[in-house]
Amino acid sequence: MSVIKEFRRSTPAMTDEAAAEARARLMSEIHEPATVQKPRVAKLGRRIVVAAALALVVGGSVVVFRDQPGMAPVAGVAELGERAAQAAENDPTPAPGPGQWLYTKELQLTGVEGDPDRDQRDTWERWTSVDGKRSAWYQGGKLMFQGSAAFDPTELGKPPVTPGGVIARIEAAILDEDRRGPQELKGHVPPELLFMEVNQLVSQQWLAPAVRSALFRALPAIQGMTVTQDVPVADGRRGVAFSLTDAEARSYLVLDPETFRYLGTNSTRLKDRTYEGADGSKETFKAGTVGLTAQLEAKIVNRPGDRS
Repeated sequence: MSVIKEFRRSTPAMTDEAAAEARARLMSEIHEPATVQKPRVAKLGRRIVVAAALALVVGGSVVVFRDQPGMAPVAGVAELGERAAQAAENDPTPAPGPGQWLYTKELQLTGVEGDPDRDQRDTWERWTSVDGKRSAWYQGGKLMFQGSAAFDPTELGKPPVTPGGVIARIEAAILDEDRRGPQELKGHVPPELLFMEVNQLVSQQWLAPAVRSALFRALPAIQGMTVTQDVPVADGRRGVAFSLTDAEARSYLVLDPETFRYLGTNSTRLKDRTYEGADGSKETFKAGTVGLTAQLEAKIVNRPGDRS
């Protein structure tokens, strides 16, 4: 879009000091004691345990930006958040009707770092109701339904919509679910879990432009968040990414370097970990396991099962 190509054409690169100041202001807003009411959200289910497992299927790499007039690699994570937020605010896509669904098609690639012969590729299609209450997918040729794990976008969109307010609602919902479930967070949402929740909202749920832009402006304030240039996604495209490394995984949320639209994810597991399911089954993920995704399609449709 021309508006995006013109965006910040003459803006100087953001300094490290300015980025640090912006992050500090955001962190202060995000953790200011609460004027935010606890939202009514769709049930998160096993998100607290599952989100950490999902993080490992989201590796890093090095790449070169396309030589575009007036385009330059973003100087820091605060600038990336601002550019992505501006792109979301200027998205001309009309808002969906209350009974419609978001259809997404995603390429998933998992394997072992440095061993492309062991890569596995799958395509995943999902339909999520725009009210965030239901999701659907095909299994064995049959359309399956469940309550969606996504947050109700009408709750996230209640004014005033600010980076701090949206993050506070997400944190409140995570902690509420934890109190009613595993009770392992002890009142604190770790950065990697918060990053995963935002990532899933951006990739799987229709969000009003104001909400999406607020999320992008909030991402730089998450502790440990940085920007990484030239990160690949599953279909070979490369972009600029919000990146976070914790004790267990190095994860990226990747955006197109020109339009700042969502491209996909990229992650590498850094240590072995075994997860136990509700039925007692166990699955171990080894250090060096990598996963990439790429969003191939995202569109509003009238009913689950529709692709156009």
